[in-house]
Amino acid sequence: MSHTPAKSKKQMHGVSKARGCSHLELGSFSRMFCNETSWAQDLNLEDKPEEVERIAALLGGINGVMHDTRLSTPYSCVPAAYTFFAQFIDHDVTLDTTSDLHGGPTKHQLNFLAGCPHAHGGVNPHTHRLPNLRSASLDLDCVYGFGPEASPHLYDDSQPGRLLVGNKENPNDVPRNRVGTALIGDPRNDENIFVSQMQLLFLKFHNKRLVGKNFEEAQQDVRYHYQYLVWNDFLKRVCDEAVFDFANTEIHKAAKMGEGFPKFKLVDDCGRITMPVEFSVAAYRFGHSLVRSIYPINADYPAIELFDERFGTVGFSAVPKALTVDWSFLLDVSECQNYVMSKSIDHLLTDELIRLPNPVVGKFASENDRSLAFRNLLRGYVLHLPSGQKVASALQNSGYPINGLSSEEIEAVLAKKFEASMAKELSKHTPLFFYIMLESSIKNNGKRLGSVGSAILTEVFGTMLLHCNSFLKPTVETNGCDTTAEGDIWQPDACLRQNDDFTLADVVRYVQ
Repeated sequence: MSHTPAKSKKQMHGVSKARGCSHLELGSFSRMFCNETSWAQDLNLEDKPEEVERIAALLGGINGVMHDTRLSTPYSCVPAAYTFFAQFIDHDVTLDTTSDLHGGPTKHQLNFLAGCPHAHGGVNPHTHRLPNLRSASLDLDCVYGFGPEASPHLYDDSQPGRLLVGNKENPNDVPRNRVGTALIGDPRNDENIFVSQMQLLFLKFHNKRLVGKNFEEAQQDVRYHYQYLVWNDFLKRVCDEAVFDFANTEIHKAAKMGEGFPKFKLVDDCGRITMPVEFSVAAYRFGHSLVRSIYPINADYPAIELFDERFGTVGFSAVPKALTVDWSFLLDVSECQNYVMSKSIDHLLTDELIRLPNPVVGKFASENDRSLAFRNLLRGYVLHLPSGQKVASALQNSGYPINGLSSEEIEAVLAKKFEASMAKELSKHTPLFFYIMLESSIKNNGKRLGSVGSAILTEVFGTMLLHCNSFLKPTVETNGCDTTAEGDIWQPDACLRQNDDFTLADVVRYVQ
C-alpha cells in the first residue's frame, strides 16, 4: 500500500500559543522548593552562561553523557502508547511561551516570575508571573476548548455537545480546516502523528459517552475517567513503587480528611494551582527518555522513523488514511497482537532527540540547540532550578521515601566526559533533570522513575486532583448547585473495564 508523501509545513513544536479554558482560570508557574538556591549558584556559575552551556553540551549534546550513541538502552515495561499519552497530559496542564532558552529574565525577575505561590503577601501573586497558558487541573481543556458556546469551531453544530472528528481526507483524523490546520483545543496536539491520534481517541471517547447525557454530564464523565487513568494507570506504571504507594495512601486520606497531602504549597493566594518549574522543566521531561527511534503505525507500516518527513510523522498536517494509527501495535489492546514498548526511563536519549530535524527546530539551529537534552538542561539553568541533591533532601524531609543517588554513583558516570574536578563538583550539585534521569537508570534499572522524579509527579498531580473537582472529590448537582458528594470515591464505569484495573487500553477497546 502506498500514498503520496505529506508536505512538510514549518511549525515550531511545543511553542505554539494555544487557547485553553477550564472550570478554573489559567495560572502561572512557580517554585516547589522556594528556599533552595540553584545548582549553578551552588557552583558559582550563576553568572557564567558560557560555562553552563559547556556543561550542558557535555551532558546533553551530541556524543554527550545523555546521548545513546550505541543504541544500547533496553526497552521498559511501559507500552509505547504511554509516551504519547504522557505528551497529551503535558499539553493539558502546561504551556510556557515566555521564558527564553538562552538568557531570559534576570535573577530578580525570575524569583518573582516563577517564585513561591505565597511569596508576595497582599500582592496578587498571579499578576506579572510567568504565565502558564494552561489550567493545571486535568480538565481536558485541550479537548473541550472553551466549550460549545465559546469554541463552536470544535463542535458539531448538528448534534449538541458532540465534538467534531474526521475530515474529507480521513474520517479517522482530527477535524481540519481547508488548509489542513487541526481544529482542536491545543495546536500542539498535532505536532506528531501519534499525539494527534491520541487527541482523536479522546474526541471519540467523549462522543460515545455523550449518548444519553447532556454535554456537561458527558464532559464530567470523560474528565473523571481521564483523571483516573492519569493517577491509577499512567503514574502507577511509571513511578517508583514505594513513592507511588506512599502518595496513593496519603492522597486518599486527604480526600476524606482534607489534610496531610500534598506536602508542598502549590496553590496561590487567589486559589489557583500554580505549576512548579521543577515539574515542568525537569521531572515531567522524563517522557523524552521513553521515545523510540522506530514505531509501528499499523499492519501496513510496521516500522516508521519518528521524524520521517516522507510520511508526515512530524505533524501539523492531515493524517493519510494509510497512516491511521492502530493502537494495538503500541498498547496491550489485544492478546492476539504483539505490541512495542517504550524505551527505558533512564539518562540516555535516542539519537533522534539529540539531533532534532529542521522541521522541529529550524534549519539555522545550532548543533547544541538541536539536542532536546541540552535544551532541557539549559532551560533548567535559565529558570534557576535547584540541584537534585537539594530536592531529594527536601522531599525526604517532607516524608517521601526517597532513595537518592550518592555522589560516587554520579561521579562514576560523569567521569566519562568531564575532567575530574568538574565531575566531582557536579556529583554534589547535579542539575535536576539529569539527576532525575540518572536516578531512574541506577536505582530502578530504567523500569520506572526514581524516587525524586516520582515524588515531584505525585505531588503535582495530587494537588490537581485534591484542589479541583475530580474523581477523588466528585460533585453532584443539588438544586442547581454543585456540591461535593459524600461516600465512596468515584469509580470508572465497570462496562469499560476488561479487567479489575481501568487502563488506556480499555479506552481504545471501548472507542473501537
